[in-house]
Amino acid sequence: MNILDLITADGVKLKKYGTTYRGRCPFHEGKTETSLLVDADAGKYHCFGCDMHGDAVQWLRDRRGLSFIEACEYLGHDPGPRSSEGSRPAPSAWEPREATTPSELWQERARTFLDGAIDCLWSTQGESIRAWLRTKKGLYDATIKKACLGLNLSDKYEPRVFWGLEPVIKDDGAERRQWIPAGLVIPWVVNGNVHRLRIRRDNPGDGPRYVIASGSGTAPATWSLERAAAAVIVESELDGLLLNQEVGDLCAAVALGSAQAKSDTIIHKALMAANIILVALDTDEAGAKASWRFWVDTYGKKALRWPCLKGKDPSEAKLSGLDLRDWIIAGMFGNEEGFERFCIQTIDGGMTDCETLSESCSIQGI
Repeated sequence: MNILDLITADGVKLKKYGTTYRGRCPFHEGKTETSLLVDADAGKYHCFGCDMHGDAVQWLRDRRGLSFIEACEYLGHDPGPRSSEGSRPAPSAWEPREATTPSELWQERARTFLDGAIDCLWSTQGESIRAWLRTKKGLYDATIKKACLGLNLSDKYEPRVFWGLEPVIKDDGAERRQWIPAGLVIPWVVNGNVHRLRIRRDNPGDGPRYVIASGSGTAPATWSLERAAAAVIVESELDGLLLNQEVGDLCAAVALGSAQAKSDTIIHKALMAANIILVALDTDEAGAKASWRFWVDTYGKKALRWPCLKGKDPSEAKLSGLDLRDWIIAGMFGNEEGFERFCIQTIDGGMTDCETLSESCSIQGI
C-alpha cells in the first residue's frame, strides 16, 4: 500500500496540485482544505498547520496508534534485524520541535483584528456568547477578559499579503485570501503579542468547527508552566482556560489543540522536570487510545492517563457536577492510591460512571 492509498483509506480527501497532493489534515482542529501536503514519489506527508510529518510508518503510528513494529508489519516492511537478545532495534527517538512564530506584520494585523473582536464580545451583540462561555464552559468574566477572547460577527476575506503571507493561487486562477470566519475568537497571546487566532464557528455546516487563521504560530497554549511540578494535558484552549481558572495555583495546564499534537521544546523541557503529568485528552478513541503511547513512551511512569468522569472533557465534566479541583488533586497523588481515593469519593458522591471508571482502572493497571 502506497502512502496515497493509506491516507485516503483513513478518510482524507486528496487533490492533485502539480506533482503533489493536498488535503485537509486530520491531526488538528481548525484545519484548512490544503494544509496537508503529500508527496507520493517520496512517500512523505507534511502539514503546514500543525507540523505533523513523516512517511507511511509514521502515519500509521500517529493516525492509528500502531507501534513501530506493528506499522512495519502492516505495510509488509522488515522492521530491521534482531539483536543478539532477540529484540528489534527501537525506531528513531522522538525529538521536540521549536514552535513557529508569526511574522511581525501578521502579529500587527492580528492585534488590530483581535482588538475589534474583544470590543464586539463585550458589546450587546456579544451577550449570548458571553452567557454560553459562563454557563456551558464554566468561565468567569475575569478569565474571559484575561484570555482576550473575542467575537467576529461575519466572515472576513483579505489579501494574504496584508498578513505577510505568500500568495496561493487556486485551480480557477484566483488568489486565495486570508479567511477569518465568523465565530468565537480564541487567540493565543504571548507577552502581549498575538501568536494564533483560532475561531470556533457557531454553524460550520459540513466544514470544520474550528479554523486557525493561516500564518498562526504552532505552539500549544500553556498556563502556569512555572508550576510544572505537576501538569495536566488537554485538547482545547477553553478547557485549558477552565483548568487554569480552577487549579492554576496547583499545576500547569497545556492545551494541545488536538489529541495527536505533541510537546514543543519549551513544554518538553518543563514536562521533563515535572513530577506528575496527567494526560486528560478527550475520552474518545483519538484522545484516549491512539495518542496515549506517546506520553508514556516519552515521559515514563509519571505520565498518567487521567480521563474526566461524567464528560469527555473538563468543561462537560464540570457541567455534570465533577469537582475539577478534587479531580486534579487526586491525580497529583501520582499512584494507584490517588486514583482509588478519587473513585471512592466520586461513587460516594453519587456520580458513578461505570464505563469510564472501568476503562480508567484498566488503563492505570488497577
